[in-house]
Amino acid sequence: MGTPSTPPAAARQALAQYTVGSGRNQYHLIPYIGNKSGFVDIFRRLMPPGVGNKRIVDVFGGSGAFAIYCCFEFGSDRITYNDNNPVITNFMTHVRDDPDGLIREYKTHRRMSSPEYFLKVRSQTIEKGLKDAGRFLYLAKNAFSGKIRFNGSNKFNAPMRKGAPCPVINEDKIRKISANIQNMQILNEPFEYFEGAGDAFLYLDPPYMNNPNAHYNGVPSTADFIGFVKKITPKNFVMISEQNDPDEIGLPPAYRVYRVMLRRSLQYITQRDSREIVAINYDPADTTTE
Repeated sequence: MGTPSTPPAAARQALAQYTVGSGRNQYHLIPYIGNKSGFVDIFRRLMPPGVGNKRIVDVFGGSGAFAIYCCFEFGSDRITYNDNNPVITNFMTHVRDDPDGLIREYKTHRRMSSPEYFLKVRSQTIEKGLKDAGRFLYLAKNAFSGKIRFNGSNKFNAPMRKGAPCPVINEDKIRKISANIQNMQILNEPFEYFEGAGDAFLYLDPPYMNNPNAHYNGVPSTADFIGFVKKITPKNFVMISEQNDPDEIGLPPAYRVYRVMLRRSLQYITQRDSREIVAINYDPADTTTE
């Protein structure tokens, strides 16, 4: 089945350190806190061997940057994008299935855009259908400091950015992403849905746990997250992106840990402390990372 190898005891050490920026590249679709489009070089270096022949699951899909990157790199037939927020999965579905309709909806909102109009749109539904997907894209592109944020009732509650016109969207990029994710599976499931996965590559980028500013709705507890990790680790290749220290969340010792310094803020802590880890439970295909 190709089960992961067990790294040596030194795996807890920072085997390498990477620095990433904003990641405004072809995989960047929406401004989302923790967007991983800037991690592309890290993904390339740390992918498991033969990953293109496995099912690849982006368990906490969010901005979709990882799933989109994998579709460009390996084709979309074996890629699954999942998110527990129906707003996000509805939007991703229309990026895949109706990019031109989505673009038309956004242009309509852009013509009418104003602070008052933003609040009006924010009060409407954004979970189902093309019009809702267009409303979400408008809100996402105009949210203050890129803070796509939902309250406990899963209502978009970020304020509008100040002093800037509604941006023009890159239509060609949306269409190119759509063309590359045509066969990507899109699911709206809790992360526990994948506990039974086997012989797959699972990428876990959970909403920032221990985040005091409530930027996300439905953040897993560290205990639930690590319980899930322990269940999937023996049967799959797993890559984890996380802001917390591995020992703080109880990451199993089977994982190699790589440090990542960010040239951007995590939004709720200072720029000086903007760092993450990437952890894997296998030998990477690119052995030069060590």
